[in-house]
Amino acid sequence: MTLEFVRYADGADVLRHTEPYLLRKEAENSLTLGVAALSLPSGADNLWASVSDDGQIVGTAFDTPPYKTVVTAASDEVIDLIAAEIHGAGRSPTGILGPSASSLRFAETWSRLSGETFLPGLNQRIYRIDRVMPPASASGDLRLAQVDDVPLLAGWFESFSEETGTLRPQPGLEVARAGIDAGQIYVWDNGGPVSMAVWSRPTRNGVSISAVYTPGNERARGYASACVAALSQRLLDEGKKFCCLYTDLSNRTSNDIYMSIGYEPVCDVEDYVFK
Repeated sequence: MTLEFVRYADGADVLRHTEPYLLRKEAENSLTLGVAALSLPSGADNLWASVSDDGQIVGTAFDTPPYKTVVTAASDEVIDLIAAEIHGAGRSPTGILGPSASSLRFAETWSRLSGETFLPGLNQRIYRIDRVMPPASASGDLRLAQVDDVPLLAGWFESFSEETGTLRPQPGLEVARAGIDAGQIYVWDNGGPVSMAVWSRPTRNGVSISAVYTPGNERARGYASACVAALSQRLLDEGKKFCCLYTDLSNRTSNDIYMSIGYEPVCDVEDYVFK
């Protein structure tokens, strides 16, 4: 085995060299594919890289602060090399996210190299849907979020981040405005918005759904199921072959909701925080 660590200029450069490899497991690698499509530059702030074995890609990684480093599933030897190269470059990742075995291996290797400890974050699962199974009907309809919805959705984004413990580098107001301007936020409307979902990170054949949120006073009425099912169907109707999403495995309700409308497990992913 002859492993080589290769750095790229930006996300677009990553796709030119690694997209065929990443597309073999497109849903599993949707985060890497989707973020790379933003063409974020490499350099002092961001790092884009792959590992090859005799010219064949066997793993990729990217580090875009303040987010955690992300790795694809790879052998222990590949993950060890990625951790060593990132450490040797003087970088200080806040944590690691990736398929469970690779994420844990990186955390252990990073701890040995840096002297930092690591703490478990979210235990998540990636799901994929190719055909929607309509849920029991819920009052209301799916619609594209409008400018008038910004104040309400800004609060929802803030609450979503607080309840899920996810990083929110921008205020909820900015997230809501940007998402509405881009046409990426949908709401389930029943006399007003009662649930939301966001599509993002399109890949060649798929697209991700995230930030699924229903305020506490509107829960247990089927709104989230209806919203995600309708948005998934819309995205499939528009030409995508599949949709995917991440769930918190500790939230049994959300996992049951997604499986009930046709989402199927792809793989488990874990994140660790470095201290």
